[in-house]
Amino acid sequence: MILFTGGKTAGHIYPLIALIKEINEKSIFIGYSDSLEEKICRKEKVSFIGLKPSKNKYITGIKGYKKLKKELKDMQIDCVISTGGYVSLSGLLYSFFNNIPLYLIEENVIMGRANKLFSKYAKKIFLTYELKEMSQKYIITGLPIRKIEYKPMDIKYDVLIIGGSLGSRPLCDIAESLSRHYKVCLIAGKYYDNYIKYDNLDILEYVDNIFDYMKASKVIISRAGASTTYEIMSLGIPLIVCPSDNTKDNHQYLNALYLLGKNACKLVREEDLRNNLIDVIATLINNDNIRINMISNQKKLADSGASKRIAKIIKEDIK
Repeated sequence: MILFTGGKTAGHIYPLIALIKEINEKSIFIGYSDSLEEKICRKEKVSFIGLKPSKNKYITGIKGYKKLKKELKDMQIDCVISTGGYVSLSGLLYSFFNNIPLYLIEENVIMGRANKLFSKYAKKIFLTYELKEMSQKYIITGLPIRKIEYKPMDIKYDVLIIGGSLGSRPLCDIAESLSRHYKVCLIAGKYYDNYIKYDNLDILEYVDNIFDYMKASKVIISRAGASTTYEIMSLGIPLIVCPSDNTKDNHQYLNALYLLGKNACKLVREEDLRNNLIDVIATLINNDNIRINMISNQKKLADSGASKRIAKIIKEDIK
């Protein structure tokens, strides 16, 4: 039995779902009850243990650990695999106190707090990108992502705006003005009811076939979450990132700077959306050399083989 844990955002959840399918062993996902991770696990038919969150994340972690002790006491756990986030604390504690091999997945260019706290106890740490400080237990594998499948769509878009699993009000706010110049699709998430469709603007709350919409678009605007940007780059689509200013340790901005330094995206800050975005979109749509060069650089950074690489290493370890 393998325990998987991580959550709150899709960027923490989908890499684990991809690994669960690739490893193909008995597994349990540990997350918060009535959460995005529980919703996704239910959809993907993954066994789930729900923990009750409270205002104090550390107390939640301890209470969750006690619950895991009861529910898992008769099970043989081979290892724990975590993508981090405070929701992972209970599973990380369970690994530590029961001397169970721990594997961490770090999707960002800076290590998250939960991963950093338990990094010294981890057997291996799988990285999406090289970190500033490396050690022998760090392995650059790329990021596990959902299987990329898409079908051609009849409708085509100049611009696709993706606000991420939690939604993005600043990105939603610029959709209407962009639609005066381009054919735009906005995936609005929880802000769906706040906006009105126009002739040149389609607004969707959520789509299961996100890759269909990505491939139907000339340019994608998104936050700088690791999972979404990795999927976009795997498809090879010109990308404009607008990092959230409210992420822990400013990791989205650091992700964006890293990708910008590799010429794999364009970067526009929230405060510059109204002034600079139109020109950046025009550059990507109208300049073949810039667009082709960006796609080439994206392909160097992202591929779909990370799940197989990580699964192979873990399976060999736990034989």
